Amino acid sequence: MSGDDIRSKLHPTLIEEEADYVEILSAVRGCRVTAGAVYKLHRNYNHPQLFEQGEVYVLDDDSRENYAVLMLCATRLYRLKEQFYS
Repeated sequence: MSGDDIRSKLHPTLIEEEADYVEILSAVRGCRVTAGAVYKLHRNYNHPQLFEQGEVYVLDDDSRENYAVLMLCATRLYRLKEQFYS
C-alpha cells in the first residue's frame, strides 16, 4: 500500500494508546527516520509492569526497532478510521 493510500485512511488523535501510525514532522539527527514519512506503530508487551498498553516503537529506515521517535522527533499521531458497513 502506498503512502498516499494509507494517509487517506488515517484520522488524527492525541491519545498515544489508540494511535496506529505516526507521521514524522521533523526528525533529529541520529533518529534514522524520514521527515514527512508515516510509520506504523508497534507495541512491545515484554514489560507490562512499566508499559500497560505496550511500549511503542517504529521500525526505522534501517528496519530497526526505534523506541525514541516519540520522545525526540516532532510527530503527529493517527489511528485508522473506522469503517462502517451498511
